[in-house]
Amino acid sequence: MEKQELTRQIPWWTWVAPIIIQTMARFTGPFVFIQPGFYLIYLPYLVGSVFVLWWGPRVVLGAGLASLIGSMSGTHLDSTGVILLALAEMLKVYLGWWFWKYLKIYQRNLKRAGALFYFWFMAFVIPNVIGSYILMAVLTLGGVFTEQQFLQDYLQMILADTLMTLIISLPVFIFMSHWMTQRGWVLWRKSPFG
Repeated sequence: MEKQELTRQIPWWTWVAPIIIQTMARFTGPFVFIQPGFYLIYLPYLVGSVFVLWWGPRVVLGAGLASLIGSMSGTHLDSTGVILLALAEMLKVYLGWWFWKYLKIYQRNLKRAGALFYFWFMAFVIPNVIGSYILMAVLTLGGVFTEQQFLQDYLQMILADTLMTLIISLPVFIFMSHWMTQRGWVLWRKSPFG
């Protein structure tokens, strides 16, 4: 039963849309740019963290490409640093899917406040804390940030991304999931809000 719940056939465009949307989102963030490699609102992660819950790991590629393209033009990292940064962004998005799938959050009724908080914490906050640590380490080793400011910059990054998932990602997920489930545009068959 579980295998069928997450293997629904969804439209072909769910392979292409994340790549296009996340790459475009990467370049709409400069108005909240803080310094090279660090954004107050990093839209590819915010939309990617929702898309991955709807469409699965195929979204991870979009997060990686958006990071690669953006990092080559704005972080002053060498090629190894750019690749590591993209891998960290991909991990950050993928962990949300991993928790969603293996903790079977998609089977829960997310209308209850406790279940919704658990979902937000596991699918957004924990992946952000882990992924942001790796991102900050790559940026620090690449010379974008100083070692003396590592903890402060790391806390700033996780707080900004966590707050933005609460303000942007979670509401988008809540308000669109039932509608998308009804149209067959998500991997799971039953909406957690239905």
